[in-house]
Amino acid sequence: MIADQAKDRYIRLLEEKPHIIQNVSLKQIATYLGITDTSLSRIRKEIAGK
Repeated sequence: MIADQAKDRYIRLLEEKPHIIQNVSLKQIATYLGITDTSLSRIRKEIAGK
């Protein structure tokens, strides 16, 4: 999973486990994905803009 791009990892998490996004803090999600919370915020903004 770490070999994938951060955006791809986040999208896969959204598809496979959407309930986690609602129940876990963004800081914990970022740690799980192996990225910083700032990077996660940037990815979420990019996805929301589409």
